[in-house]
Amino acid sequence: MNHNMIADAILRGAFELHGQPKWTFGKNTCNTYEVLVEKLNLADGGQMPAWPILEIIEADEALTLLFSRWFVEAAMKSVIRLIEATNANVTLSLNLLPFYANRAEFTSDILMLLERLEMNPRKIQFELSEAQNLTSQGEKNLNTLHDEYGIGLWLANFGTGHANVDLLREVHFDGLELDRSYAALVPEHEQTCRLVVAIQHMAHTLDMQICAKGIETQDQFEFFEELGCLKGQGFLIGKPMNMQDMETYVRNFAVQRGHA
Repeated sequence: MNHNMIADAILRGAFELHGQPKWTFGKNTCNTYEVLVEKLNLADGGQMPAWPILEIIEADEALTLLFSRWFVEAAMKSVIRLIEATNANVTLSLNLLPFYANRAEFTSDILMLLERLEMNPRKIQFELSEAQNLTSQGEKNLNTLHDEYGIGLWLANFGTGHANVDLLREVHFDGLELDRSYAALVPEHEQTCRLVVAIQHMAHTLDMQICAKGIETQDQFEFFEELGCLKGQGFLIGKPMNMQDMETYVRNFAVQRGHA
């Protein structure tokens, strides 16, 4: 697909959103889900995986901006519909490309969108992608949304790419999302276990929480639960699913609004 074809697909909302649950350890609940783009609906009625197109988008600044704006709005609309359908106390988690966060108009874009959709900013958390570098303007934008409006901030895939300790000095993150490579090695690999314990201690010292990604076995689940991590995510908990199946999952496992 060329630039114009991808731009047209974005403008007509041809990318299909899926949701993947995040499990709250110790409470037997799922009150957060991540919105992902899994498929592209083609003009001829067919479908294809979205990831090859997303790689092209991330390499093109104009497409990145167009897609980011569409994605944030579509994700917000999805959680509004989900809350209305289930009456669940659920929070939206969405991956944010630093290229968009770095732009001067990013903060005003988000605030205008929240006002137009009449959405509570505390029901959103941004996962900052490790794929790109965050500038000082981006740091200021994210801290403003966090400190003044209550939008949650998580550093995604901690330990890879640009998701490193340096960002913790400048951005007011609520938590770290451990890259799935950590879960793949626990509890069998002793050095990885020791490193995860050290990261948990660091996060606790900084008043941050931990979400462990890539959980695929019961032993991995129990390791992170016993360590005191807040949340976990992975195929054991739930694979990315279409929004209809996500609604069913939320009905079964999320706490209803008005309850603790």
